[in-house]
Amino acid sequence: MIKELEIFGITFRLKVAKEKIDDDEFSRESSLKARVLNLILILFFIIISKNMYIGNNSEYKVGDVVSKNIYAPKTVLYNDKNKRKELLYSLIETSKQSYRYIPEVREKSIKDIDSFFDEILNEKNKKTFDLKEIEKKFGNKISKRDIRYIFFRNTGEIQRIRQRILKAVDEAYKCGVIKEGKETVIYSPEEDIFSSLTDRERGLAESFIKPNYIYDSESDGETISEKVKKIQEQIVEVNAGSLLIKKGERVDEIKQTLIELTGASSAKQRTIFFGINFLYIIICTSIFYPILVNGFKEEILKKNIYKSLTFVFILSFLIYRFLNIKYIYFVPFETIIFLMYILYKKRFAFFASLMLLFYLFPLVEYNSIFLIIAFFTILLSNYLANKVSTRQELIIMGMKIAIVKFLLYLIFSYLKWNGQELLIFQGSQILISGFISGMLTIAVLPYFERTFNILTIFRLAELGDMSHPLLKLLSTQAPGTFYHSLMVSTLSEAAAEAIGANAIFARVASYYHDIGKIKRAKFYVENQEDADKEHAKITPSLSAMIITAHTKDGNELGRKYQIPKEIRDIMFEHQGTTLLAYFYNKAKQSNPNVLEDDFRYSGPIPKTKESAIIMLADSVEAAVRSLDEKTQLKIEAMVRKIVNAKIEENQLLDSDITFKELEIIIKTFTRVLMSIHHARIKYPGQK
Repeated sequence: MIKELEIFGITFRLKVAKEKIDDDEFSRESSLKARVLNLILILFFIIISKNMYIGNNSEYKVGDVVSKNIYAPKTVLYNDKNKRKELLYSLIETSKQSYRYIPEVREKSIKDIDSFFDEILNEKNKKTFDLKEIEKKFGNKISKRDIRYIFFRNTGEIQRIRQRILKAVDEAYKCGVIKEGKETVIYSPEEDIFSSLTDRERGLAESFIKPNYIYDSESDGETISEKVKKIQEQIVEVNAGSLLIKKGERVDEIKQTLIELTGASSAKQRTIFFGINFLYIIICTSIFYPILVNGFKEEILKKNIYKSLTFVFILSFLIYRFLNIKYIYFVPFETIIFLMYILYKKRFAFFASLMLLFYLFPLVEYNSIFLIIAFFTILLSNYLANKVSTRQELIIMGMKIAIVKFLLYLIFSYLKWNGQELLIFQGSQILISGFISGMLTIAVLPYFERTFNILTIFRLAELGDMSHPLLKLLSTQAPGTFYHSLMVSTLSEAAAEAIGANAIFARVASYYHDIGKIKRAKFYVENQEDADKEHAKITPSLSAMIITAHTKDGNELGRKYQIPKEIRDIMFEHQGTTLLAYFYNKAKQSNPNVLEDDFRYSGPIPKTKESAIIMLADSVEAAVRSLDEKTQLKIEAMVRKIVNAKIEENQLLDSDITFKELEIIIKTFTRVLMSIHHARIKYPGQK
């Protein structure tokens, strides 16, 4: 605002202006951080929600009666030794005819136990007892630790221990004791005969037990030891949410083990587990948050990229959140990675994939094998992504990665040994999910492309099809512009390929760069020869408005036909802020005070190399077409003149294009234009 103040005949002009605050930068920065934090918070709550199980807060011991139902808060695998014993008992039952009973063994064991306890009591009755003598006498079959444990009890307690052990050993021999190799089995499938003994007393009793059934090899063709070797460790899976103990049931050793493994009744364990998850998420956030904010501003601030990324992350996390842990390999993890490599730039896709994997780690219960295999999947996808340009290649890539994943799983599972059944089951999941991953990616990709309007290599192929409705409309409504666009695409593709830019994008974007001319096609000279007559009926200012409006009209048509933003940006940028000199000079003849800005395109100027190439190709194609004589020297001179003009008008400042690349573009344009406008042989009868 300008204020005038007159003092003593002197006029003072004061410019009063409110200081302009660059709110845009602040809002962009705050919006960037808010978006990243929102994404991380969503992931945080999904992860934590899986471990918010609230069960009984008391600790249970063997023999306790539970006061409420106890459920497993997480899936665990454990080695069920009792189940293996049952299989061994079944084997013994079917092989009884192969054993010979020796009754003398029981009598000797009972005698040895009595002798041991008598010796202990005799030494304790002495005024000066010698423990070393007992250790020397029995130390070859009883551990010194067990001897000392018994020796330092009082006499009454020693007698009670003695009776308990004798009773248990006697019961064991009544059931039968069998030994095959290193396996000593007491044939008592109904219950544990040593359940009344402490762990120390159990060890002592087992020291005196010898097999009273000897295998008779002559009566059986296959040895029991060979059969025993076939009975593997019994790996049992307890799924999250399954009922461990019903209200009112008594806790036995197996159930206590499961409670401890799952942390079902331990408030302390659940608190520790929650703390570990929380700390892990904080560590991940401290690593990924600054990288996202500082290294990927452009991607996060683009609405379509951010929304699609958020959708992919949330969908993936919800799947793994509610998925049974034994099916984690059945989820086609490759599909998630493929989608990101197709939808986003390679560098951002790689980072987003790593972020997804490490935040997923708690949801797969810190499965180290899954982490390693998924990490290799990301690395392989990163390596193979550039080689994929067709849907068939994407399917083949999924199969290749599936085979590599399967081999890695076999190696790491062998080192960790999860059991043969689990190995086959999860290995099959990897192969199946891997083989369908490419096909699934192709199936869901169009929904991402359309919903979030993201330009991919496959979408470019669709847009480059001349049967596209918008291109068909351009060819019928503005045929001259359509032909011009084809020429521009030829020039742009060749130049982009020559300097290492995206040639496919340059070609397809060229098809659509002038679609705004459909609206008022007759005002453009390439569509009809008498276009000048149309402009003669109106003022130069109105002519300029019509011509410059084709960029805006093109954008509106592009939105209607769901043309991606990257191509719609070219519609504005290919004209930059250039001046319509013809109409400006014409208007200036009648009005010298006419503003130059009223005859300029709204811009912006090209932001990418591809956009700059299309700008140059657009001007060059029209200018060369107007040449009377199209020799190489004249064509190159015209190309250089146009390129220099764009440089002088500062139209290429933001495109990050170099002078060396401009020289390559000039040579490429000249070569292509010469091949298009080459001299033709005149046949007899032609004028």
